[in-house]
Amino acid sequence: MQTRRTTARLVTAAAAAIVASVGAAAGTPPGNAWKPEGNVEFVVGAGAGGENDRVARAIQHVLTKEHLVETMTVLNRPGAAQTIAINYLASKKGDANEIGLASGSFINAIARSGSGLHKNVTPLMKLFDAYQCYFTRVDSPIKSMADVRDRLKADPASVTFAFPVGLGSPLHVSVVNVGKAAGATPSKLVTVVFNSGSDVAAQAAGGHIDVGLTSIGSPMPLIQAGKLRVLGLAAPERMGGELASYPTLREQGLDVVTANSYTVLVPNGLTPEQLAFWTRALDKVIADPDFKLDLERNFWALRPIRYPESVKWMQDDYDENRAILQELGMLQ
Repeated sequence: MQTRRTTARLVTAAAAAIVASVGAAAGTPPGNAWKPEGNVEFVVGAGAGGENDRVARAIQHVLTKEHLVETMTVLNRPGAAQTIAINYLASKKGDANEIGLASGSFINAIARSGSGLHKNVTPLMKLFDAYQCYFTRVDSPIKSMADVRDRLKADPASVTFAFPVGLGSPLHVSVVNVGKAAGATPSKLVTVVFNSGSDVAAQAAGGHIDVGLTSIGSPMPLIQAGKLRVLGLAAPERMGGELASYPTLREQGLDVVTANSYTVLVPNGLTPEQLAFWTRALDKVIADPDFKLDLERNFWALRPIRYPESVKWMQDDYDENRAILQELGMLQ
């Protein structure tokens, strides 16, 4: 009887070892029965070469380098403030081989139209924020954001602000918040829109506008060349590294934080195992040395918010944008 029991235990152990080796050969991660098979499509609502595309390709690099996915294709579907791409992603319900990327302008766009598109996808993780920079020409009489505030108090139309993208964008909302903090009527603020952040930087350096507002990467070459002066960063606290010497708007009496946030989305309908895989994969991405170098080069501030907390964060961002756009009379 003892011999039979011992033999049975040996057979069971051998079978378990065979199953484990087969699982390892198939690349199944320990403790997780699911991993994407075949190609993963990464949907980006912007053209190749832009910041959204660069973010996606930085993520793609780590996912493939670490063999977290077999292969990955970045699918650029620009247009309509990223809604074309996110509608496409939403149509892939239950498909865990599809992920997407959205920046703050997506939330701003659907808040303006009243669309509920953000509820048709799952915000898996808000990765990082690209905080915005207020700047002026180096010989401008405006020396700080406190000077901007004082000018706006005296005359809301005395400062010409410039930013890229368009009216009603997150950058426009930031300017409105600066005006409100100074006690200025939003409708009286003077704003000009240019095609890109580099255009705004050039216009500010030439003295054609008073104050520019873009992501810090756009004006940095002219800042380093001594053509532009940083007035303040719209970050929650002073940043480190190369940006450590630049004050925040909060330090200057203006409680305004403006970030272009980047969020990885997945279609609705994924299983808990699939959501867990992608969360772990992104955690590996943000800890990777190559990705950290990309963060440093682009002045991106890592501030992850994971699912399910990310759902509330995105809804709060939507509601805040909608409230300000309503005040501006820009709801569609």
